[in-house]
Order: sequence, then C-alpha cells, then structure tokens
Amino acid sequence: MKKTKIIATIGPVSESPKDITALIKAGVNVFRFNMKHSTVEWHNEKIKIVQEISDSLEIPVGIMIDLQGPEVRIFTKNKEAVIFKKNESLIFGKSFSSPEIKIVIPHSNILKMLKPKDLFSIDNGFFEFEVIEKKNGFLYARALGDGIIKNRKGVNFPGKKTGLPSLINDDLKKLDMAARVKIDFIALSFCRTKEDVEFLRKEMKKRKITAQIVAKIENKEALNNIEEIIESADAIMIARGDLGVEIPIEQIAYWQKSIISKCREKRKPVIVATQMLMSMIDNPSPSRAEATDVANAVFNGTDAVMLSEETAAGKYPIKTIETMSRILDFNEKECPSLRLAPKPNSFVELISEAGMEIIENHKDFNITKALVFTSTGYSVRALSSLRPSIPVIAITNNKKTAEFSALLYGVTSFFVKFPTGAFRSPLPILNELKKQGLVKVGENVLIIHGGNWKRIEINNSLAIAKIN
Repeated sequence: MKKTKIIATIGPVSESPKDITALIKAGVNVFRFNMKHSTVEWHNEKIKIVQEISDSLEIPVGIMIDLQGPEVRIFTKNKEAVIFKKNESLIFGKSFSSPEIKIVIPHSNILKMLKPKDLFSIDNGFFEFEVIEKKNGFLYARALGDGIIKNRKGVNFPGKKTGLPSLINDDLKKLDMAARVKIDFIALSFCRTKEDVEFLRKEMKKRKITAQIVAKIENKEALNNIEEIIESADAIMIARGDLGVEIPIEQIAYWQKSIISKCREKRKPVIVATQMLMSMIDNPSPSRAEATDVANAVFNGTDAVMLSEETAAGKYPIKTIETMSRILDFNEKECPSLRLAPKPNSFVELISEAGMEIIENHKDFNITKALVFTSTGYSVRALSSLRPSIPVIAITNNKKTAEFSALLYGVTSFFVKFPTGAFRSPLPILNELKKQGLVKVGENVLIIHGGNWKRIEINNSLAIAKIN
C-alpha cells in the first residue's frame, strides 16, 4: 500500500457519487475543491457527498478548499475562447467597455503597472505576450506564439508585485461557507509572506474555522520568504505551474527538492502539485517523463502529490489515480526517499529519532508497524517526516489530528475517545486495532507516546510489543 498521499481535484468528470467512490478506492486521500470555479452551493453539496461516502466506506478522506487569493484571472467576451496567431496584437482592458477589447484583466492597477516591452503570460505560461503600448486605458500586447485562450485562465507577471490583497472579497465569502461545513485544509494561493498566512488565520478564527493552512508557493517573493512561510503555515504546496512561469524553468527541480527538505526539517507536510500526469487528461497512459516526475517526487521525500485537471476535467480520472498509486507504491518500495536526520529540537523529536533508529537499524526484530499515541499530532508528524519504511498508525483522541493525518506520508489515523480524556492502557485500543484489521496477532509493533498525556510515566516514551 502506497505511503505518499494523493490529492485529487474534484470537477465535472468526477463529481458523481459513483466516481467519488471509485476514486477513493483507487487511492485518493484528500479531495481538493477549487473555489475559483463553480458556485458555493455546488461546493457545499459535493463536500457533503464526499464526507458521506468516506463515512460509509470507513476510509478517512480529507477535504481541501483552494482559495483564489491574489491570483489574477482573465475574462473573455461571452466566455468564448480567443484564437490568435503569432505576432498578432490583442487589446486588453479592465472591462468590455469597447467592442475592440478581446480580453479583460479586471484590475486597473495591473494595467497601469505594465509598460511597453514588459512580458506576461496566460494559462500557466503556455501563452506569452509582450506589451506594445498603452492608449486610452487599453493595453496592446503582441502574441509571441499561436494559441487559444479560454475564459478564466490565470495570468502571470514575472518579477512584478501586483499589490493585490492576500484574500479577495470572494475568498471571504468562501470562508463563510467553510464555516458551515467540515473541512480539513485551506490552501492559500500565491502566498507571499508570513503575514498572508497570519491574515488568513485571523479570518478563520473570526469564523471559528479550525482547518489547517496550506501555503501555496507560486512566485519569487514566496521563495525569498520561504523559511518564514514554512514556519507560519501548517503545510506547504509547491505549485509548479505558476512557479514555473514566475522563475526560470531550469530552477524548478532545484526549488522542489530544496523546499521539500526544508519542510521535512521543520516537520511540516509538503505537497508537489501541477502537471504531474497531464497527458492523461486526453490519453489513457502518461508519458515516460511524467511517470519519472512522479517517482522523483517520491525520491525527493514529498508527503503528497496533487492532480488538477487530470481528475477535474480529464477523460480518465479513475485510471489516472490508479496509475499514480502504482507509480508511488513501486518507487517507495524500490527506491525510498532520502532519509534526513535533522537535529532534534524537542523531546518529541528525540523520541521519534530513537524510534526511527529501532525501525531502520534493527531489522532482525521484525517490527512491522509504528503505533503513535498522539493528541496534537506533533509526534506523528515528527516520525512521518523521517520517512520510516513501515506503516504508521496515528492513534488520537483529537478529531482534527485524525483528519490532518490524511496529508502525512505513510500515516493512517485511528480516532478513539478516551474516558474523561485520560489515557489508561493501550491494551483496549490494541484489541480494537486487531478487530479492524490494522494490526495482526504475532506482529511486533513499536509504540510511541507523545508528550501530551495525563500520565507522566508514558509521556515521550517508546515501547515494543507483540500483538497477542
């Protein structure tokens, strides 16, 4: 069974209960809802369907909503595609105030910011334009290649600061919806600084939303502030589509590996996203380069990989997940991710290091699973970040910790209520794990207790047990 988690974006081709069920069985751990598309009512309905199916299958599945943030999107007249040829001049404006305007960029400050010879791109860098001139409030730009632009595609302005707020008004409305349904993760697009994360957290607190914040790294400013963003966010997403437009393409692999290492050192989950199996939007199998890209994310040590259009709008959403699962599973076994050994900064991290030493360097004891008793989730995050070769089960009395585990490498969660909140003995829980098939009689397991229990003798402790 694969350890790397899969995030799938839900959309028109994957929204039916039948398809959602098949996707979960194929290996989806988290469903992403792209709030830039569809109505609040649609998202609300589909989130509830996912949760009902997850409960009926008894398979934990996380819910992630993805906010637009300071992302800029274009609008085409009557939502029709705009077809153009290389060197053709297109007219952009802030509204369709003139029949000449082909494409709207609905931010007057951005149109003012651009000047002749500036370059910008649309749709993840597929279509590039050079500004020719600005006249009468219109922007004239030359296409650097042939193309077809569809409505609501993203626009990038490499090296420019748009000055847009970290959350737009529409994001705040989507947060109001999030307060009414149970979600686990909120992804913040185009996060630039720790202040962006803190502002979102403040807005969530106003609405009593307890979800985890996933900061999306998509531009140069975020890379300049990567350490503080990792520190302030709960998880990181390397959104390579926009990032690959904002920085030179040859730097993408370097930054992917660097950010993954930094996240693991800080015990923060990290996601690699965008164009992972993109050819499967139209084809039943991926390119060899895409299969290698997914495997390379495993070797780099990512917690999760994410699919976008492949599962939201592609022809083969279920087959895409099955293919992704096979690539992950094989490469985790045959060439596991590089094991980091960051210096422990707490007793919890020290215990996790000791547990990892037992798991990996004493194979003759045949320890097959690690059972981590955790309340806050920090203990299981610490162990997961070290990428143990055996499955990890997070046993927790905290529902949010159980849900957050959907994003952690190699971790399965097991939620249990302890009488009066006090932990007495692991034996009843081990018996329940046996009933559910999570452990088997005769297995040797490593038991780790975190540092947040009411019995001091078990806080930050390790034990080895045989399941009877």
